[in-house]
Amino acid sequence: MLREGSTLFTRANDRQQREQQDREAELYEQIGRLKMELEWLKKKIAASIELKRRLLETAHPWLSLRRQCELIGLNRSSYYYQPVPESPFNLTLMRLIDEQYLRTPFTAT
Repeated sequence: MLREGSTLFTRANDRQQREQQDREAELYEQIGRLKMELEWLKKKIAASIELKRRLLETAHPWLSLRRQCELIGLNRSSYYYQPVPESPFNLTLMRLIDEQYLRTPFTAT
């Protein structure tokens, strides 16, 4: 009886190791599935930056804005970027350049 005592503990340990390996395999499978679904979602959301901006929830309780941007494939700088309109002076210059080009397109290089 005492001789078999050491095998009792190794059997239990072997069973625990198998259970842990099964749990790990299941978790790795779940991670792989989630990564694949995330890549699929990113392809489907390959829409405009404005649409992606609207998808973000700034007050989400546990998902940071950084992580949300990462998940939908949006650079945080794109989220925070505020376009600056052209100045009236620049618009006037561009209009003059366009007019000159239309008058003499052959001189452009």
